[in-house]
Amino acid sequence: MNYEIEYDLVNFQDHLVKTGTKEDAKKMKLFTRSIHILLFNKKGEIMICKRPANKKTYSNLITSSSGGHVEQGETYKIAAKRELREELNIKISLKDLGRFDVITANERAIHHLFIGKSNKKVSVDPNEISRYYFLSAKNIKNNINLHPRKYAKPFIEAFKYYLKYSKKL
Repeated sequence: MNYEIEYDLVNFQDHLVKTGTKEDAKKMKLFTRSIHILLFNKKGEIMICKRPANKKTYSNLITSSSGGHVEQGETYKIAAKRELREELNIKISLKDLGRFDVITANERAIHHLFIGKSNKKVSVDPNEISRYYFLSAKNIKNNINLHPRKYAKPFIEAFKYYLKYSKKL
C-alpha cells in the first residue's frame, strides 16, 4: 500500500484550496506549507543539522536546526513547536520572522522562519538528524559561499531571509 500524506494545499496568497499530496500540489501549481527553525545557543551561534543519508529529499545535506511540513489543519506555529519536540525533544518559545518561498523542481512551498534561543540539551531524532553543529552566522555564510552544494536549498533561502531580517534589528 502506497500511503501518501495529505497536506493543506494553498494558493500563492496562502489561502486553503484543498487537501492533497505534495504531488497534487505540483500538478495543480499549488503550494504546501513548511517551517524552518533557527535555534541559537547562549553564544549566539546557530544550530545547523545534517540530514541522514536515507532521507528522500536533501539527503546528506545541511539544513536548519529543525523543520518540516505543516500538517493538515495545523498553523505554522503549531507545526514549528511539534517539529522541535519530534526532532530535538525540546519545548521553547519561538518568534515567527515571516514568510519566504521555495520553488524548485522538487518543491513548491510557502515557508515560515522561526527563531528561538535555548541552552537546553537536545536529544536528536536519528531518523531526521545525523549530526549537528553550532556555528556563527558569519561562518555559515562563508561556508555556504564556498560549498553551496553541501546545503539544502530551503535552508539557504531560510538563512538568506534571516540575514536580511537581522539587518533590521
